[in-house]
Parts: sequence; structure tokens; C-alpha cells
Amino acid sequence: MDAIAYLLGIDGGGTKTLVRLTSPQGQVLAQASGPGSALRIGAAQAWRVIGQTIDAAFAGAGLQRPADETLAVGIGIAGENVAQWSADFRAQAPAFGVLEIVNDGVATLLGAHGGAPGAIIAVGTGTIGLSLDLDGSRRVVDGWGFPSGDDGSGGWMGLRALHHAQLALDGRSHRGPLADAVLELCRSELPAEPARDERATLLDWLAQADQAAFARAARPVVAHAHDDVAARNILQAAAAEISRMIDTLDPAQCLPLALCGGLAAALQPYLERRQQARIVPPQADAVDGALLLVRRALQPKETPA
Repeated sequence: MDAIAYLLGIDGGGTKTLVRLTSPQGQVLAQASGPGSALRIGAAQAWRVIGQTIDAAFAGAGLQRPADETLAVGIGIAGENVAQWSADFRAQAPAFGVLEIVNDGVATLLGAHGGAPGAIIAVGTGTIGLSLDLDGSRRVVDGWGFPSGDDGSGGWMGLRALHHAQLALDGRSHRGPLADAVLELCRSELPAEPARDERATLLDWLAQADQAAFARAARPVVAHAHDDVAARNILQAAAAEISRMIDTLDPAQCLPLALCGGLAAALQPYLERRQQARIVPPQADAVDGALLLVRRALQPKETPA
């Protein structure tokens, strides 16, 4: 592996893609972010986004991107646990010198605890919980995908926020700050049309909404939890789902627990106190978890005596 010139760690989520460029010795040279690259968008589009974000990382470091075979790449990507998506993604991979691909939750687990035993709940656009036990066994909860799974996630909360807005427009529920904020979000993401009324605004937005769009609709939930009962109820319900995942992942409550992802800080105060007391800060993020995979792959293999 002497020909490896750079290491790249990549976190491909539903909302954004993060790339970290380092030297073989681990010095961080640059970081870049791009749109989401979760595999539900298709392998070709995921690689397109990843490639563009890699280009941006090299540009940020003031470097010309070298040949793919000189790059050692670790990727944690949402949707890798779906067999056909994973197979398509691997089949279309560039000819990197080293390539390690795992689910984004696995990369988060590795980063959060430095590869040591522990548990994580990653809650952002989607949700997944993983644990690595002291005996080396792993456990997974959720990660089933939107809309039937990913409980407590941004997509899950956003779906409920849109439902509340629908009820409010009908007059079946009180209209408060959350409903107004959801309507404004939908309006801002549609082409300007003065004749479009509020009902049409929701219908037009829903007609093109995917999981990432519903996850964006979780932002008003977090923003208005302090002044809107419906928003607070959604956040509390999401925290209840996360609490169940925590108890399922580690029934003995003996592993260090990290709450990760873009919605972790918003949800943590709503968890049960006994669970809040167990939470430790993640040592690093999913990108560093992906880089850890690469460094392990580059280590010389021991030969039997």
C-alpha cells in the first residue's frame, strides 16, 4: 500500500455528504460537504455526489485530485444494509486503491467509541441504533427506512408535522406556530405562485416530498417545541421511540452510550433521566469511523509462523 497518497473518510447521509481528506499519517488536509448521497437516490447518483464532494475536498486543500488508485477510501453510507442497493453501489465503485464500505450507522458506532465496545443511536434524516458488546457481538435496532421505520427521526417527525398542518388547515386541530411554520417551509420550497392557496401549497409540496424533505419539516418542530403544544408532543413522542431503542440495544445498561446525528441535541433533554445519565460524548464522528476502517485495512496483515 506504499502507493496510497491520501485517505478519505466519507459519511453519506440522506441530507448531506461529508468528506474528510487526510494524509496517510492522519493529518487532516481539508473537509467538504455536499448534498445527500443515501443509496435510495440510486448508486449512480450517489457516486456522482460523492465524486463531486471529493473534488471539493481536494480543491479546498489546494491540491489536484490524483489517480483513484492512490486513494484509500472509507465510506459509511445510508442504505448500505439494503442488499440490492449495496450491490449496485459496489459494482459502480471507482477503482480506488483501497475501498471499505459500511452502513452509515456502523461508521458512526466506530467513530463514537473508537472501535471499542459501546452503543449509539444515530438520529438525523433517519434513525438507527447499533451496539458492539464486550464479547464482540453486535445488535441493531431500526434502520428500517422511511416511512415504515426510522422511528423518532427527522423524517418521522416531519411526517407528523405535516399531518398536524393538515389538521390545522381543516379546522380539526388548533392552528398555532407549528402549522404556520410548516406552511411557510412548504411555500419556500415551491416555485412562486401568487394564486396558490394554503391547501394547494401543502398538496403541491407533498406531491414531490421525499424522506429528506420530510426531515426538513422537522426543523419547525424543534424550533417551536417551546411555544407550540403540538410541536412539543411530536418531540416527546420521538424521544419515547429513542428511549425504547436504547433499552433494546443494551438491556444490561453496561455499555457507554452516544447519541449522535443532527437531532441528538434536540432530543436528549426529552429522554428519561436514567438514560440521559448514561450518555457520553462521541469520541469522533462517522467520517472518522470510516477513516478508522481504512487505517485498519492498510495495516500489514500478520502471517502465520
